[in-house]
Amino acid sequence: MPAALSLRSFRVGCCLLAWALAGAIAQARADDLAQVRSLQSEGRLEQALREVRRLIEHRPNDPQYRLTEALILQQQHRDRQAIDVLRKLTLQYPELPEPYNNLGVIYAERGDYAQALEQLRMALHANPAYATASSNLGDLYVQLARQSYEQALRASDDPGAQQHARAALKWLRSAAAPHPPAAPAAPAAPAAAASATSRDTATTPGARH
Repeated sequence: MPAALSLRSFRVGCCLLAWALAGAIAQARADDLAQVRSLQSEGRLEQALREVRRLIEHRPNDPQYRLTEALILQQQHRDRQAIDVLRKLTLQYPELPEPYNNLGVIYAERGDYAQALEQLRMALHANPAYATASSNLGDLYVQLARQSYEQALRASDDPGAQQHARAALKWLRSAAAPHPPAAPAAPAAPAAAASATSRDTATTPGARH
């Protein structure tokens, strides 16, 4: 397997869900997650993980809490556990693009580009307007194109092919605007999808890790 590409611009989604709940309950949930994110930002990841898992015990089907759990596991480099959490979310909530996007990020970082492409495409199948997955997919295509042209430049003895590869690489390097690393996004509140609200959760992410 080739070395993993550097994809710092990948954004891992914290679920941007609308909660179909009373205002006081929704505010309490936001406060809970704010505390978890505060622990994350301070580097107290084990404490943050314990806290979010405590929340999950009370609402085990809440995708917001479980996505946050996966993000913390990623921060701890516990990718297999994060993948397990995200895989289960894709089965339970196939209409949510965020778990697919986040799986795509993990697979890209591990150098499994076929899986990364598949998961990012699944995110866009779930929500074609999901800009985070579109941006991540574009970044991955650019990185893969650069890698292919560099390989062609090394392997080809054809002056024409080498010239084409050099020109393409020059264009890619000039066209690819750098993206600052994104931090996990705080929950927002767009319209809730009916399928998730009917399961006593919210629906409709996006940001990165």
